[in-house]
Amino acid sequence: METCGYHTQYVSDIAVVKNDIKYIKDKVCSHIHEGEKEGGFRDRLIILEQQISALKKAMWLRVGVAGIIGGLIGNDSADAFALFLKWIMGR
Repeated sequence: METCGYHTQYVSDIAVVKNDIKYIKDKVCSHIHEGEKEGGFRDRLIILEQQISALKKAMWLRVGVAGIIGGLIGNDSADAFALFLKWIMGR
């Protein structure tokens, strides 16, 4: 049986594709393994999500306190400004 150059090249190309697929599979599996081990990507992501959640809660607390203080200042600012003007004018 005689093999032509096309079939030889075809088999060679299949071997290259097979090696490439094995390389890709090995890289993907090692990446997943690294991410799932303790201290890996997933653990760091969970810690980051918890920190962001805590920062959001602290931000809402600060915004609430600032709103209350701003509301109190805004409510009494007209009277305080009038008293200040009277004091400057000496009345």
